[in-house]
Amino acid sequence: MPDAQRLRIETAQRIAADIAENASDWTTARAKAFGELKSDLGHIPAGAVPSSAEIESAVRAHYDLYCSAEHAELLRQKRLLALSLMESFENVDIFLTGSVLNGCAHADSIIVFDVFTDDVKAFESALLDNGIEFEPVDSPRSNMPDPLESLGALIYRRGSRTAEAVRFDLRAKSDRSRNPFRRKPDAHQQPWEAQGRIATEQLRAVLF
Repeated sequence: MPDAQRLRIETAQRIAADIAENASDWTTARAKAFGELKSDLGHIPAGAVPSSAEIESAVRAHYDLYCSAEHAELLRQKRLLALSLMESFENVDIFLTGSVLNGCAHADSIIVFDVFTDDVKAFESALLDNGIEFEPVDSPRSNMPDPLESLGALIYRRGSRTAEAVRFDLRAKSDRSRNPFRRKPDAHQQPWEAQGRIATEQLRAVLF
């Protein structure tokens, strides 16, 4: 295996371990790993920087190796909460996306939804109608156009005192055809987990 490829794999594994074991955010984990690589070698070799897809796959591999059953249950609970939220909205073009869908989530990961609408106020009203208090939050930069608005909330599971953080990224309807997070599924995913976003009906079908 070429040295650059080996380093890329090892760096992806190092980043993945930091994310999975320390609940580090991805930007911090990347910066830490690249800093360590530069400190060890004096530079970062060309071809040694893993892609986002390679890091995601390394995170899933880490969970599968060290805590497969526990992580599967964590994902199921987050996905069930996501589904219950999605089902509470009528006539809303809403999708689950992000790490809870693709299998990279840890306990503190935010449940992220894409909502395609040109009427931000209407969706804010829908949140209030469902008894969900929200506030504007920042959304990480991505290959998608910036959302019209990002709204954060804390949601409690039924019978639980533990709150889950959720974020609704409100996006223009014209951006619905864009899906830069669709991947080819790896060995640690079902095909639906790699499709970038999932609608209510399909999520219900795969969970039950």
